[in-house]
Amino acid sequence: MFRRPIMLLLSVAIPAAMLAAAPEDPSPTGGQLPSGTAWELTSERDLLYAASFVGDSIPVRVFLESGVYFPLIDSALVWSHPGLFEPVELERPVRFRMAGGTDYSARYKLAPGLRVGDTRSLRESYVVDLRRRRPCDLLYPLHTFTTDSVAAPGIFELDVRRGIFRPLSSGSLPQPGDGWEAYELVPDGQSGMFWVVDTVRLSDDRGRSRAMPMRLVVDLGNANLLALFAFKPEVGKFVSRAPVDLVEGHTPGGMTLRVLMPAVATFMGCYSFGGLPVVVLDKPMKLPGDGFLGVKFFSAFRVVFDFRHGRLWLRLAD
Repeated sequence: MFRRPIMLLLSVAIPAAMLAAAPEDPSPTGGQLPSGTAWELTSERDLLYAASFVGDSIPVRVFLESGVYFPLIDSALVWSHPGLFEPVELERPVRFRMAGGTDYSARYKLAPGLRVGDTRSLRESYVVDLRRRRPCDLLYPLHTFTTDSVAAPGIFELDVRRGIFRPLSSGSLPQPGDGWEAYELVPDGQSGMFWVVDTVRLSDDRGRSRAMPMRLVVDLGNANLLALFAFKPEVGKFVSRAPVDLVEGHTPGGMTLRVLMPAVATFMGCYSFGGLPVVVLDKPMKLPGDGFLGVKFFSAFRVVFDFRHGRLWLRLAD
């Protein structure tokens, strides 16, 4: 029986700390990495934060995201530097509802172009009371920032075990070989999110299993391995027929949800994870794909998110 509370911070936006020295890391082999300045990466409750600057001088702590469409910036930070941020009042408030149950309301926004470290936002940033709910100054959706002067989504390296998050340029992408594997990263035209297409297999401790091809949204705001959209008929059928335990779990905020407990969950036909819960989302939401692929998955790899060219690069962590 799964008894430990489940950290469910699945993020979908519906509008419709001080900077330490960058950690040292050994130069990788088999590719063009590294390039650019590494941001100090920390993990709390399996969620990922990084330290950087805005306006070249103001230290900020950012929450790494990829499952929301707009950056959210803390109101206290904005109003303490109104000349830098130049907030614009909205005609009416805009609400953002996260899949984990958290709501934010914005009355002001910032124009595209917000600079964070060596990156800049391609989209408007909304001003919300962020610090009341989360220990950070900015929700930083990777796919809404660019890593150079090109008006296109950026490229980022993530290595949780070494504590590294780094914006990359196109010239520093890894090359096939030396353990790197590339998978297609598909943009959803309506939501702006990105997914990978993969066959997910859930197995019990007797070797029985069930598999289904799925479109899995890349979501660093999900602290779990995987969350499945059981409110979609085919996914719901898969959940009901999977030969694994289905038990009750709870979020830190007290939200009750169902959880599958497979002995092994297998992705891409070769990456296996044992003993980790799979969250089942039953409440209908306007979300693309069949589920969220979360932090527990990406923590097992060195990862390059190449949103610009539509590639997800994975290399098993040392």
